[in-house]
Amino acid sequence: MLAIPSRRIIASVIAAVLLLGGSASAQTAPARTKSFLWKVQGPNGVAYLAGSVHALSSEVYPLAPAFQRAFDASGTLVEEIDLGDAAQPTSSIMLLGKGVYQDGRTFDQVVSKETLALVSDRLKDSIPVEMLKPMKPWMVDLMLEMVDLQKAGLDPNLGLDKHFYDSAKAAGKPVIGLETAESQIDRLDQMPVAIQEQMLRSTLKELETERSSLTTIVAEWKRGDAASLEKSLLAGFKDFRAAYTSLIVERNRNWMPQIEGCLARTSSPCFVVVGAAHLVGPDGLLAMLQRKGYKVEQQ
Repeated sequence: MLAIPSRRIIASVIAAVLLLGGSASAQTAPARTKSFLWKVQGPNGVAYLAGSVHALSSEVYPLAPAFQRAFDASGTLVEEIDLGDAAQPTSSIMLLGKGVYQDGRTFDQVVSKETLALVSDRLKDSIPVEMLKPMKPWMVDLMLEMVDLQKAGLDPNLGLDKHFYDSAKAAGKPVIGLETAESQIDRLDQMPVAIQEQMLRSTLKELETERSSLTTIVAEWKRGDAASLEKSLLAGFKDFRAAYTSLIVERNRNWMPQIEGCLARTSSPCFVVVGAAHLVGPDGLLAMLQRKGYKVEQQ
């Protein structure tokens, strides 16, 4: 997740486990003629790539018809992780266990005073600073994401990936994860502390920028505005290239063989749902597929 940036998918899991559970620009949006969904066609087969916002509100449903048409035409759902596996109690225990220091270190010792002050200010009305002390920087980052989801009135149980996971299970369609929940967590946990702090500062920068507010992102997503959403989602990474490389670029490259495997099929298409940040920009999956000669068409 971690998404929005993909780390939000894990933040969504935390929100669901722990909690059970700004406005968009005043300018008039243009009529929505496209969805945040692309048809990818190769010599042998077809796949549909949908960019997910991992937490949404009921107001976005029902979805644009293009989503349902693509899902109905597909035989397999492919997502970042199998949400059924992620929902197991062992997954949440594993996540929480890895997210805290076991060697006596504390959050305030491993990050700069400036980062500590920014985090404390951001969470002062939500989470006591003392609660953060045993946490690793990547875990604090996810806590920030979780709090932001709540403030924006967005529900992980209404996210696009959860919606289609439930639909696939109801329809008896197989679900494939591009990676596991543990591998997502390990990617965060194995980052050097300096990169974890970069990631955290990237999130703080996003949250302070009106353009990158969750409500604005959802509005851009609803109207299929890939150019605006690219700016909103990737702006926070601008000064933190190492975090961007680890969370977006490397994972996209890891996923490409599996997506190309879908495109090699001559049977029914795959319906692929990943965080919207993984589709856009020069390092996004759409650009990677285009460079390999696949035909990519927004729906």
